[in-house]
Amino acid sequence: MGSGAQRQSMRPQRVPRRAAMPSSTDSVVAAASHVIGGPLGRHAVPGVRGWRPAAAVLSALSSVFVALGVLQKNHCVSTGWATPGSLWRACYSDLPVAVAGDAGSTPWSSPGSAGQPPLTAAITWIVRILVPGGSQLRQQQGMFAWGAALIALLIALAVCFTAASLPKGPWAAAHVALSPVLITTALISFDAFAVLLVAAGLWAWSRNRAALSGGLLAAALLTRPALGTVLLAVILVALARRRTRDLAGVALGAAVTFAVVGGLMLISGANPFASFTTWKAQGASYGSLWQIFSFAGFTLSPTSLTALAVIGWILAIGLGWLLASRDETMTPAAVALLMLVVVMLTSRALPVQAALWVLPLVALCAIRWRDHLAWAGAEFAYFVVVWGFIARSSNSAKALPQEWFAVFVAVRLIAVLFLVRACIDSVAGPARRAK
Repeated sequence: MGSGAQRQSMRPQRVPRRAAMPSSTDSVVAAASHVIGGPLGRHAVPGVRGWRPAAAVLSALSSVFVALGVLQKNHCVSTGWATPGSLWRACYSDLPVAVAGDAGSTPWSSPGSAGQPPLTAAITWIVRILVPGGSQLRQQQGMFAWGAALIALLIALAVCFTAASLPKGPWAAAHVALSPVLITTALISFDAFAVLLVAAGLWAWSRNRAALSGGLLAAALLTRPALGTVLLAVILVALARRRTRDLAGVALGAAVTFAVVGGLMLISGANPFASFTTWKAQGASYGSLWQIFSFAGFTLSPTSLTALAVIGWILAIGLGWLLASRDETMTPAAVALLMLVVVMLTSRALPVQAALWVLPLVALCAIRWRDHLAWAGAEFAYFVVVWGFIARSSNSAKALPQEWFAVFVAVRLIAVLFLVRACIDSVAGPARRAK
């Protein structure tokens, strides 16, 4: 027994692998870490317990940012969401608007659901039926309160899935949990649901669960159609890597999701393509590149805008394929971010909450916080001016002139392009340095 124990002690002990810590590689994080204890010590060995401690801390912190979002909308929470007051105070939200009228017998029969994607209408309907009766203000407050609680949970889960996708660097999930854009945009709508589905779908892909990944990413598409680019990015990466079995699994999972949701809508008497019909009849709206053209007198028809959007999708697929096939270091997140931004740039509208869509992709690319904050600054500036511009009909003297609003739109669009460059550099950088 003694000799056996001696041989056991002579075996080389496995040293836990040091996980990537942003405070040692990112100057912004290193500076910020002094507020909560300082950078990581050189003798510390992080990552021994996996991604769960990081996910626990970050998911808790994300709720603080949602709470700050509630505080930012305090005027409307107290007095209601009437216009133009909610616009001038920058506290508008789609959530309390959903309490108008009867909830309907199905998610797709409630008022206002025709213009919403299928799963966005579904989650809105579920929250709506939880709201008790009372005055309009009480119902609005109830809808907003339930919505805020659900959104905080959705973001926390998205943080957990993002951290689980990055076992060697789970703290990069802070790009989801601690992004300043959560304060301004998280409570405008239920886009956090789409963020969760994207994060969960990419986690499933990282765990070689192709069918589950396809199903979740298809659900993200049915929540926000622009996020169909993430599903297409996974397909393109599978094609480029010749992962035939995974490609079949993704296609099967997506087909099941489309069949289930489409079947439920047909059974309930709803039109699965109603939101698409509404979309293609719309003109250029806020945040769109094409709205800038309309300021200059070149107003594009809905048909022309639809054609430009289709061209944007085709261009996104082509660029995504080039990136995935020519650079084997490119991850689905990097490819998806490129494709998503191309679709955003060519869309007929780009709402302020679109800032949430990119968060899990940015986190999986693990970009520098300096780049994240530069982009978030552009989003903040746009958020400040867009509401007053929307409300200009009530008081044109207070609103920003068209020319200046066009400048803020352009800066925002340039910022998301900058984000793509930062993501690609972050993913490809280690491989280039290794050469």
